[in-house]
Amino acid sequence: GFSPDVSIVKDPIVQATVEIYQSIQDCMLPTPTKSHYTFNLRDPSKVIQGIMRGEPSTVTTPKQMLTLWIHEMTRVFQDRLIQPSDDYWFLSTLEEKLQSHFQLAYSD
Repeated sequence: GFSPDVSIVKDPIVQATVEIYQSIQDCMLPTPTKSHYTFNLRDPSKVIQGIMRGEPSTVTTPKQMLTLWIHEMTRVFQDRLIQPSDDYWFLSTLEEKLQSHFQLAYSD
């Protein structure tokens, strides 16, 4: 498994993932032009599964784990978004969660 240094961020990662999922459920509703904006509980599961596929020998610091989490979040959620304003909303929401849960900025 991952080292204790890396494992310290597991609970905030799960909480932030669920909060972003709930925000997406509330804000990114399907429309006729965005019919693929259907999100379900498999999506947060895909994020966590993607993180768990990370190699403990490669992911050795909390920052590396958060980089992997950001990658998985964008892969699962942002890749479906088609409007620049939706991309901006997603990145702003991700930035907010990085600040509130990890005291980091996206640029860190």
